[in-house]
Amino acid sequence: MQEESVSELLGACYEAKRIVGLMPKLPQGMKPSHIHVIDVINQLQQRNGSVRVSDIGAALHVTNPGVTRLVNELVELKAVEKAQSSEDKRVVTVRLTALGKDYLEKYIEEYHREVAGRLAGMSDEDIRMAAGVIHDAYQILSGGEMATR
Repeated sequence: MQEESVSELLGACYEAKRIVGLMPKLPQGMKPSHIHVIDVINQLQQRNGSVRVSDIGAALHVTNPGVTRLVNELVELKAVEKAQSSEDKRVVTVRLTALGKDYLEKYIEEYHREVAGRLAGMSDEDIRMAAGVIHDAYQILSGGEMATR
């Protein structure tokens, strides 16, 4: 790969990060990473029913201490509730509160619909390819392995 191509990829990644900054203004104390965790909790809850902190970490490719910090911040913001398993006290599950579901609707579902409308001129294939390249580059550069497609 030529350095010029690397420069173009890194520039596109910088612009991709700026896209996140175009989200609607978040409530006091909320960060884009919180919204991402809310989205992952919702996806995992729909797929698996209950969601453990470790499930969130695996989905985000983040260490459990990092996820625990984000989840605890979301608990303080009253967007998430934690519960300890009655069978295994080491297992902590999380679920969205009514406020968390409101955030899901406004900052994820409504925003995604708006973005999808604005990007209607781009093909799903192009969007998936761009997302895949960014994901693979991150995996390789962070020491992980590239996903197989």
